[in-house]
Amino acid sequence: MNNHNLNCLILSINLHNVSDIIAKHKLTEICNLAKSIELNISHSSFFKLRNPSSGLFLSKGLLFDFKKIIEEKQVDLVIFNNTLSPIQQRNLENYFDLKVIDRTNLILEIFGKRAKSHEGKLQVELAHLLYQKSRLVKTWTHLERQRGGFGFLGGPGETQLELDKRMLSQRIKKIKTMLLKVQNTRNIQHKNRLDNEIISVSIVGYTNAGKSTLFNKMLNENVFSKDMLFATLDPTRRIYKGSNHEKIIISDTVGFISDLPTELIESFKSTLEEISSSDIIIHVRDLSSPFMDQEAKDVYTILNNIDTEIQNKTIEIFNKVDLYDFDKNFSNLDNSEIFVSSTKGLGLEKISIKIQKILETNYIKIKLTLNGNSGFILNWLYKNSKVIEKKVNKHGNYKILINISRVNLERMKSKFTDAIVFN
Repeated sequence: MNNHNLNCLILSINLHNVSDIIAKHKLTEICNLAKSIELNISHSSFFKLRNPSSGLFLSKGLLFDFKKIIEEKQVDLVIFNNTLSPIQQRNLENYFDLKVIDRTNLILEIFGKRAKSHEGKLQVELAHLLYQKSRLVKTWTHLERQRGGFGFLGGPGETQLELDKRMLSQRIKKIKTMLLKVQNTRNIQHKNRLDNEIISVSIVGYTNAGKSTLFNKMLNENVFSKDMLFATLDPTRRIYKGSNHEKIIISDTVGFISDLPTELIESFKSTLEEISSSDIIIHVRDLSSPFMDQEAKDVYTILNNIDTEIQNKTIEIFNKVDLYDFDKNFSNLDNSEIFVSSTKGLGLEKISIKIQKILETNYIKIKLTLNGNSGFILNWLYKNSKVIEKKVNKHGNYKILINISRVNLERMKSKFTDAIVFN
């Protein structure tokens, strides 16, 4: 069954005291998640619930009301913007006589559809299997309904409980082994980048903040970007030529979201570690979102699990400035911040300047006099440093002013010990 044929009832239940503004925002976000995989929203609602039922989550009165809506709207699928226990999910499915999924189900479904690369598909399958394993209970006789390896909206499973557990454990172990090989390859690539003085930059941010659009504008690329949640899942890497430093690679990464399933965080740990190992991180923030500060906290909550010092190498970029009215909105932002519009290409030069300033702190200006085979040394310097000035003295030796990284400086000293005089 295609998703665009499914009519959905979406319920966002607040178990704690939150304002109506935040409650509406949470409902809007889960609705946008559903729309991102072309589900039809027949009805949506948010409300407070103090004591959810351990068996059916909702009270008898609410169950009756929503069952009536399901019949009137011809609903095929009920989505809870909450975490349901296996028992609650099963009982709700029996009561409504249709498929019921929770927030984690929906996000895993979206990730399953977005994954394109071999690594991405493995990571999503691992997250799905970890989720499935956590929900196998003795009261169930069959694996939760699934489709295509890791879909949630299709037909019944086929295996018995104990066989399910054994098969899931075996598959989880195999995928982790396969991902470890991918991680080892990534580690080798990371070491090669370090050896070759390649600077790595990662673009991060809350989902739909405009990361991919900014990536496309900065690198003149055409990576898929769309006004929908989780448009990007697999990281995309390109060489950046907008800086004086010639060896920069920028990566566009998956967007984050509040209450990201723990299974996804675990399975995408290698991707998060790659972000944390970047030399520079560009954090894209959505000025048009009234919850911009909270979204930033959600991003750092995830990243800080990998590296608590990650903010020290992060550039904050405030995107969608074309949609923001500074006169009408109270803000503690000032003119020193970097404001951009990724769709219109405004302010991108400020990002390049900021990157250059950060890189320059790792470089040293040095005056040299070349002796011996100056041609060979000059070739090396042009490849591994920035030659600012070059003159020939009365003895025919080159006097050079260079800007060089600390790593390459040590390499130069060991390589040309007798051929260079430091002035």
